[in-house]
Amino acid sequence: MPAPAFALSCAFKGGHANPHAHEEKIHGRAAMSIPRLSFIGIDLAWKEGNPSGVARLNWNDRGLTLDYSDLLRTDSEILDFVLPPEDEARILGIDAPIIAPNPKGTSRPCDREVSKVFGRFHASAHSANQERCKRPIRFRKKLAAKGFDPEPHLKPKTAPKGYLRQIEVYPHPAQVVLFQRNRIIKYKKGKVEDKRKGLAELAGRIKNHLRKGAPRPCSSKALRELLETDVHSLRGEGLKGFEDKLDALICAFIVGAYWYWGEKCWRVYGNLKKGYIVCPKLPKRYDMKG
Repeated sequence: MPAPAFALSCAFKGGHANPHAHEEKIHGRAAMSIPRLSFIGIDLAWKEGNPSGVARLNWNDRGLTLDYSDLLRTDSEILDFVLPPEDEARILGIDAPIIAPNPKGTSRPCDREVSKVFGRFHASAHSANQERCKRPIRFRKKLAAKGFDPEPHLKPKTAPKGYLRQIEVYPHPAQVVLFQRNRIIKYKKGKVEDKRKGLAELAGRIKNHLRKGAPRPCSSKALRELLETDVHSLRGEGLKGFEDKLDALICAFIVGAYWYWGEKCWRVYGNLKKGYIVCPKLPKRYDMKG
């Protein structure tokens, strides 16, 4: 099985792919400089009251360990979950437009940029504006009041005590690059069986591909239970909830990988003022022009 395209984009040299070619060692003494650190993915519903998927990956010497995956509904529930113990560092990856100052009926520049690059993979961004995104914007402000800075640019492998960030991410472009696909995995719309098939493929890709590169998701009870869910027995809210949990896991992995590699392998589309989305850079094999 090939290495993840994400690893290839960061470690392709001399015509041979090596997912660890440029992997910096963060063990022993180096790891001692990093406090307890976790990456939390939030597949945030644009309307409060609808379920939002959440996932927490904890950093350790071996990689990233999933210890929590669930569905939460209210801002208060999510805030209680993401607030860390004293001195712990946390970086949130939020799949929702947390900064959208543009008026009703318009889209953000970053939405158009992402759509221009990833649209051919069926991974265009949704149009976001202050009218459509009242809940995500409000939630970003609540997080900021708790100390979570929405600044998108990170210094790789740096997380001092009390380091808190919230970052907007988008799973669809990530799955294109991480899983070396020419189209996203379709699981959002269509017949129930089509959704089940897509979600089963997504779970399999997460299980078999992400562990090939760095940082690696480590085996854990929570990860096994999530990825081994009998998706073919699910329907209705159960199926939608499984989708939200997988998306949240990818969001958590995105910010973990972004923290690990930085803008060597990831790109910030947009800016803090007008809104942004963090996506992986396209590998050369996609031959993107313009």
